[in-house]
Amino acid sequence: MRRHALVIAALGALVALPAAGLAKGPTMPTEAQQQEAVARVAALGVPIYEAGNQGKYVALTFDDGPGPYTGKVMDELKKYGFRSTFFVNGKNFASWSDTLRREGREGNVGDHTWSHHYLPDLPVSQQISEVSRSMTASSGITGDRVQIFRPPYGSTTSPLNSWLQSKGMLGVLWSTDSRDSLGAKREEILRLSKEGVKPGAIILLHENRGQTYWAVNRLLPWIKKQGYTAVTVPELLALNPPDLAAVKRRAGVGVGFR
Repeated sequence: MRRHALVIAALGALVALPAAGLAKGPTMPTEAQQQEAVARVAALGVPIYEAGNQGKYVALTFDDGPGPYTGKVMDELKKYGFRSTFFVNGKNFASWSDTLRREGREGNVGDHTWSHHYLPDLPVSQQISEVSRSMTASSGITGDRVQIFRPPYGSTTSPLNSWLQSKGMLGVLWSTDSRDSLGAKREEILRLSKEGVKPGAIILLHENRGQTYWAVNRLLPWIKKQGYTAVTVPELLALNPPDLAAVKRRAGVGVGFR
């Protein structure tokens, strides 16, 4: 009987091992898998608004940094084991280069132009310069390739989209706007962000605003409680690949687009 009990106990311990491993959280895709996932969508030459609709993963994205609140926001993300994407402006790099490096280590850095101009008002050559100048400077500081881009105010042009496509860069918009850049009060920012949480969502935030920081401090534990994990955009695309035909439709392009 004693030998039988020992065998049962040993088997029980073996069964428990996978569960213990799962407690560490989901396995994230490798860097190569993330780059491949981004390239797959970037080849379409149109921006993306959201990923697929499977899996409890969401991308929180922060624009216009780095700046004085960026580190605080990253501290909060780290508490919950979350990662996010930061769409940065090159004009801020000189003052916040160490913060930019941290963004690259603990999240993902995307391009948001050098000086945050409304791109359709600029000549095409200047549109490209705004992106390439910031992208080159970011890579020089972080050592990482920049593969995603968000246009200021969400406004881009066809020539710029074609240039981005030629560089293998993906334009990233959003499925939910927290309206923090439009002056929304902190309670509204929190409410809109919560309402936008769904599989594959990409939520627009701006970290260098006091009201956004207040909302994020309350949003992150809520996301965790709902069983979601906040990941970077490249991670989201690898974990939850979007249907390419759906991406084209959302961008207003027919399935036969080339």
